[in-house]
Order: sequence, then structure tokens, then C-alpha cells
Amino acid sequence: MNGNDHDAPSSTRRSPLQKRFYFSGAAILVVSLVAAVLIDVSAPPPDSAVAMYSMADPRYQTELQQIGGNAAVLMAQLHQWFDSLWHGVRLAYTVAVLGAALAAGCFCLGHFFADD
Repeated sequence: MNGNDHDAPSSTRRSPLQKRFYFSGAAILVVSLVAAVLIDVSAPPPDSAVAMYSMADPRYQTELQQIGGNAAVLMAQLHQWFDSLWHGVRLAYTVAVLGAALAAGCFCLGHFFADD
């Protein structure tokens, strides 16, 4: 009970590799959440011109469907959605989710690939 690792049961001891994975996961999580907050605070308001020429315009969808069919409309919608993930407030959410996923991966690696 003096706080040494030698008194702890072997199931609670952490190997150096496991400690590195856990520390890396925690660092990635903190950095990504701080970056997401900074991006969210500094994001400019959405541009009204972008909304005017988006896929929501039925004339654009009709012309695109006549030219390339339904597949072209679906691909254009997918492309527009993917592009929207990298601008403004959605970028903050994307950074937070990707950072959380990467941190969870580090925690899982630390849990499953610990030195025995």
C-alpha cells in the first residue's frame, strides 16, 4: 500500500507500450477537440451564393438528370456532401469525429496489444 507498482496485481500493471498507446490516444483526443473548438469559433458564416447554386435547385437537378441520368444526380449529391465536410462549422465536427475515432483506435491497440 505504499504506492509502488510492485504491490499491484499483475492485471493492473501497464506495460510501456500500453502506456504509450493510452497517452497517444489521450493526446490525440485533446488536440483534436481543441482544434475543433478553434475551427468552430473562427468559421465564417455560410455564403448565400453557395446555397443559390447548390443541388437543392430543381432546375440544376433536372438538367443534370437529362445529361447524365439518375446516377449523375446521386454522384453530384455525394460529391457536394463530401465537399461540405471540409468547410466551416462542418469541418469542426469532422475534425472532432476523426480525432475521436483515431483516439479510440489508439486505446483499442493499447488494450489488445499490450506486452504481457
